[in-house]
Parts: sequence; C-alpha cells; structure tokens
Amino acid sequence: MTTRTPFNPMVRSLAVAIVALMTLAACDRQPVVGPEQVVSERPDHAGPATISNANVVEVIARHGDDGSDYVFDLSDDVIPAGWTTFELDNHSSSTHFVYLARVPQYTIDEAIEAEEELLDYWYEHVTRPFQWAMDVLIPGKEADPDDLSDIFTVDPATFDIFPFWLDFATPMGGPGFTGGHLTSRTTVNLDAGYYIVECYVKNAEGDFHSYDGMIALLKVEGAPSNANEPRPTMHVNLTEGQIEVDEEIRPGLHTVAVHFEEQSEYSHLLGHDVHLVRLDGDWDAESTAEWMNWMLPEGLVSASGMRGPSTFMGGAQAMTQGNTAYVTVRLEPGEYAWVSEVPSEVGMWETFTVPFGNPTGGR
Repeated sequence: MTTRTPFNPMVRSLAVAIVALMTLAACDRQPVVGPEQVVSERPDHAGPATISNANVVEVIARHGDDGSDYVFDLSDDVIPAGWTTFELDNHSSSTHFVYLARVPQYTIDEAIEAEEELLDYWYEHVTRPFQWAMDVLIPGKEADPDDLSDIFTVDPATFDIFPFWLDFATPMGGPGFTGGHLTSRTTVNLDAGYYIVECYVKNAEGDFHSYDGMIALLKVEGAPSNANEPRPTMHVNLTEGQIEVDEEIRPGLHTVAVHFEEQSEYSHLLGHDVHLVRLDGDWDAESTAEWMNWMLPEGLVSASGMRGPSTFMGGAQAMTQGNTAYVTVRLEPGEYAWVSEVPSEVGMWETFTVPFGNPTGGR
C-alpha cells in the first residue's frame, strides 16, 4: 500500500480567502461503536443494519515509530462498487478522520501522460500547494513561491496554484472526526472509480496530516456488490446553515442517516458535513466549531499538548447534495452536539440530550 497526501476540492475562492486572512494578520482502543449485528428485528426498533453482507474497509490511523509520520493503513485498496462501510480505527492520541474524494478523469489522464502514479500526481499538484497556502497563513513559517516552481508559475497576487480539475473532484463522505484511541464507522455508496483517502487535521507545526503521509488511494471497480443500504434508527438533515435532528433520542446503538439535503461552499472552501462530539470538560459546541476551521493557524491542530476536543465520536464528511451517509454510533446518556465544519460565525451546530432509559433494541 502506497501512502502520501491531498485535500478538499472546493478551492475556487482560495485566493480571496488567503489574501483576506493575510490582511487581517498584517494503542489501546476504546470503541465508540460496536461491531455487533442487528439488536432487534422489531419494526418499531429496527436497530442498526447488519454488516455481514457489506463492503467493509478498515482504515487504521497511526503515527510512525518516532511520532513524526502519519499513516493510513487500509485493509483493502481495491473493492467492489456499492454500499461500503469505512471503519476508522484510531491507533494514535490525535484526532483523525477519513475524507473521500473521487478523482476526476482529467487527473487520471494527466497522470498517465506524465507517466506518474496517480497518488503521487495528486500529492504534487494538490497536497503540496495546499500546504504552501497554509504556510502563508502561519506567522513565522516560510512559504517561498519557488517551492512550487517545478509545478506552477506562482502569481503572488492571485495564488493561482491549483489545477483546473480540482473543481471536478467529488466529495464522497467518510468517517468524521474521531478522537484518539477510538473507533468510528460510516457507510457511503460508491460508484466505480479512484478515490483519494485522507486526513487533513494538522500537527503542531501546522502541517496537514496528509502532507506528512496520511493519505491513500482506493480503487472501486465492477458492478455494485450485494451490500444493502443500512436501515436508520435516527435522522440528521443538513440544510442551508442548519442541522435538523430527531427530537427524541434513546440511548443505545444507532445507525444515523445523514441526509445532505442542501450543500453550499463557505469562505473556508468547505461545504456541509457533520461530526458528533460528546460535550464534557472545557469544550462546548461553539468552541468545537472554532477549533474546526482549518484556515485559522491554530485551527484543526491535534498534537501533543494541544489535542483539541477529545470526545469526537465520528460523523460524515462532506458529500454532494442529495447523498446520504450512515453513521453507526453508541450513545450513552449525556449531552452531545452535531457540529458542521463550516466557519464558526455561521453557527452550524445542534446540541441534544440522550436521557437515561431503555436503550434501542431493548438493551
């Protein structure tokens, strides 16, 4: 398995965003979900879907022996099309996620013409420029345009450093933010094609984990498998600037259907996604949303001494409008929030309480 690096495809306004920010600036695991099958076949409590006939890809997130490298290990890098469950097993103390982007045909054709491996080609034309753009925003870091001279003619006035085809990369979800030594599961429906698999949380120096190696390439091929679409026990609807959740939530194991009813692009280039966090300690929904802004120098940093929120339990990464992802999670009584990775001033989060009582499926 080859591992390297990329980023989110929503990049048309990156130049404006960077210039504006520059102006303003002058492993033991504790599973979050259980792998067991349906808890009950009662029609009023269908329970989480079984995974016996599903595509399941395990993604292990770990650090190198010296702690400096970030690695994704995939159980499979070639899978059939159809409903696919991604299990993120976080073997580190930092927060990670799995973001899936379908690679456009333009990229594949260019890589073939350049006689380069597709993942390496993506890394050089997407990941490196994004890291350079991040370095511009971090006080004290050097971002020399000559660093990219082998790929682009960098215009410091426009930051026109990204290939045109990046706008055609399709966000296809994946497990959301998952705290250290936890496990999360998200199911999405994948068509045949190539997918970039990455995490762009940052280390203490402001380097994206993907830039340091937490990326892989997944090939989806053939006719769809016989994997069934999961049956939800809860629903989360993502609309324009809002997260709508079920009013009554019971404790227990749930399959949460995340419906991307509307999708938008915000100032930090990302669209609607949603992540589950248990509210305890010093973190509330608002401070969590502020931490999730990657364009802030201190945003999305999860490293020794600055882990960020420690109770992320998974979620669904961004998808195009009309798609649905399914998040499997075990909810204990307590206070929670669904938080979207949009700018905190948008205020896209929704808190909820899981009461004490009989869990789903009678457990």
